[in-house]
Amino acid sequence: MRSPLVTHFDAYPDRAQYKPNQSGNLFIELETREDAALQLVVAFSKLERPVAEEKVTIQANKGVKQIVPVPLFLEETVWSGYGVKVTVLREGEVVSTAFTSYDIADHWSRAPRYGFLSDFRSEESGDLRDVESMNKFHLNVIQFYDWMYRHDELVPQQDEFMDPMGREMSYQVVREKLEAVHNKGMAALAYGAVYASLKDFLQARPDWGLYNRRGEPFHLIDLFYIMDITPNSPWTDHIIEQFRQAVQAGFDGIHMDQYGFPKKAIRRIEGLEETVDLAECYPPLIDRTSAAVKEIQAEAGVIFNNVGNYPIRKTASTDQEALYIEVWPPVVRLRELKGLIDNARSLNPEKPIILSAYLPSFYPKAGHDKEWAENGALLTMAAIFASGGYHLLLGEDKGMLTMPYYPDYAVMRPEFEAEVRRYYDFIVRFGTLIHDPRLEDVSYTYTAGVNTEITLEAAVPFAPNGEAGSVWTVIKRKPGYQILQLINLVGLEDDYWEHGKHRRPEPQHGVVCHFLIEQPIETIYAASPDDPNQEVCFLDYEIVPHEQGLAARFVLPALEIWSMVIVKFRE
Repeated sequence: MRSPLVTHFDAYPDRAQYKPNQSGNLFIELETREDAALQLVVAFSKLERPVAEEKVTIQANKGVKQIVPVPLFLEETVWSGYGVKVTVLREGEVVSTAFTSYDIADHWSRAPRYGFLSDFRSEESGDLRDVESMNKFHLNVIQFYDWMYRHDELVPQQDEFMDPMGREMSYQVVREKLEAVHNKGMAALAYGAVYASLKDFLQARPDWGLYNRRGEPFHLIDLFYIMDITPNSPWTDHIIEQFRQAVQAGFDGIHMDQYGFPKKAIRRIEGLEETVDLAECYPPLIDRTSAAVKEIQAEAGVIFNNVGNYPIRKTASTDQEALYIEVWPPVVRLRELKGLIDNARSLNPEKPIILSAYLPSFYPKAGHDKEWAENGALLTMAAIFASGGYHLLLGEDKGMLTMPYYPDYAVMRPEFEAEVRRYYDFIVRFGTLIHDPRLEDVSYTYTAGVNTEITLEAAVPFAPNGEAGSVWTVIKRKPGYQILQLINLVGLEDDYWEHGKHRRPEPQHGVVCHFLIEQPIETIYAASPDDPNQEVCFLDYEIVPHEQGLAARFVLPALEIWSMVIVKFRE
């Protein structure tokens, strides 16, 4: 809500995430058209419950932007999310409102909202706008992409250097940004390719490489050469030592990258050739790296890139902080993103899941229509988040990843930035209802077909299949809750996640739901990141007959792209 009085109004926490009982502030930015005595009312909520309120009186001066700190509500908790509503009053009348959120966690891996940095030129020195913007999206773990001197020698020995892609880099800037992300409560992971060396490195050590059946070394764009990662190879010892040095230099862990190929290769050892199955090599490499970095810093960790979901079955049980999947065709449809998340969760229910799903529709040189790209992006985010995953997408200064070479990111328009911030506010505030590892997916047993536990009355189909033209129902439950995620795909030309969309889904209104009462209900409420007001909507319900007993009948007022209905049971 804005008024003619207020020309600028924003609210955000001073850190991306807080430790239990760590102090923190909400920053309120305010600028007005005229001098005015104002009262700020800051209301804190935990899920749907109000938990605290602060009131501050200020004197606003015409055209002067003020930043007002207000102490956050904080408590001892393993992991909880909170919503914040800031209301500006003048002589008791509401003139503007703003919303944000924050969370408390004992470790960033409880809720890894993964972001990226990739610009480390000397011109970046002293410019921390990228870190400030990432903080407003609550990104709490940041990958420093291509920060290093070389892929086979990570830590630079001098401040100014040229990276393998020909970029002029500054290690001083790397260190500045490392300190800045730490000051914002973010963890920093150093990018490191597990088997990439430059050509000269391999030429000096030909027995350290991997080869194809023609005896040629495997490589990527004749620049990065694939090295032998078997447990007893000299390269394995070398690269783990490089990872250790990166953590000694101040990083909080390693983003362990691979290229998805080769899957099998030839190694040379003592004049003999031996076939290597790389899927068998990754787990011991991950575990050794994790142990090595934890020797340097107890809370350090690793994330390994399962390119195209390979080899997730082998790596899921290793010692890493999250299960990370870089998404590639043939996974092209929205529902297939959920399939990746569901499969990973079945392999290791305790680990959070991150999808690296690039959005080429935003690629700057492609010249696509911005709104077309933005419409598709919101659906992709909704599909990933509602399915219980996280999305590596945002970073730099309001940048979005468009491809695996991170410097080719795109910058969001201000209008779209505001929408994306609402989506990230939403997953922070309601994280324990969206990403809790205890959540059980019952989508295919509670809605549609022969299932009558949850039925929805509307002119369009509601089903768990995620097809264009329908409303996609994702049903989850955990002790005390049943959660209905609704993703609107009505009116879309297709259900491809990489593509933009010429229009947004057709809004649905007055959706009637019958919910079988399997245990006593305390309350039913709805929330949506599409709502600019970011308010919880408590839903009145009546008890009606059901073929299996009794049902709660309620009406969801509106569904734009993604809405969540929460049924909270009595204890």
